[in-house]
Amino acid sequence: MKSIELQYKTLGITRKISALLPERWDELTTNQLVLISRNYITTVDETEILCGILGIKKSIAARLDDFQRFCIALELDFMDDFKPHFAFVIRKLNGLNAPRPRLEGMSFGQFMFVDTYYEVAITSEDPEQLNKFIACLYLPEGKPFKEQLIEDRAAYVNLFFKPEEKTAISLNYRLVKEWICERYPLLFRKPIAEAVAEQSRSQGSNWVKEYESLVGDDIVNQDKYSALPVHTVFRYLTTKLKENGKR
Repeated sequence: MKSIELQYKTLGITRKISALLPERWDELTTNQLVLISRNYITTVDETEILCGILGIKKSIAARLDDFQRFCIALELDFMDDFKPHFAFVIRKLNGLNAPRPRLEGMSFGQFMFVDTYYEVAITSEDPEQLNKFIACLYLPEGKPFKEQLIEDRAAYVNLFFKPEEKTAISLNYRLVKEWICERYPLLFRKPIAEAVAEQSRSQGSNWVKEYESLVGDDIVNQDKYSALPVHTVFRYLTTKLKENGKR
């Protein structure tokens, strides 16, 4: 966070106030992330953005001159750069919970569905796929992921999640995906920020193939493979790739 001082005039008197300006994605609050996401969907009034980002009153934001607004905008350039981050800003929404930081506790089966629906959603811009992506990612507290519940939970997301909230979750997952790519470079190709469609080339679209390779002929225990912690599987697949590379 950067501490800044703002000056504005009211009734001919110059006044000063202090405000905090986020410098990174992980410094955003839930409301700030949702506000930024709403601006991805539709044009949000600049004064409203200033209010939400700086935590100041609308009457004060309206008095900021063009140069002040320009300087603030320069400090928000991080929004064009998706740096890796391992946690979700929106921890809980309408009775559903985000995965824990670093995807701790997420099963490989859940990740396969999350990542596949995410890539389909961003490449097709299909709102139904976005609903399914969130339905796989956000779960009721203490409840395991179940493929059979995706359709019903997607309908719930469609009814009770606002478009800007869904966009915020998608943006946040992109940051998490960047973190995953950085941690497991042999498994993932780093997404290209300038062309979101390039993300469809990443490993996520091949998870069914990877799962079949992992299970092999052990059909009886296929559910056990799906229930393994996602990082356990990632480490195993990384080791296998390294071993194959030595041959």
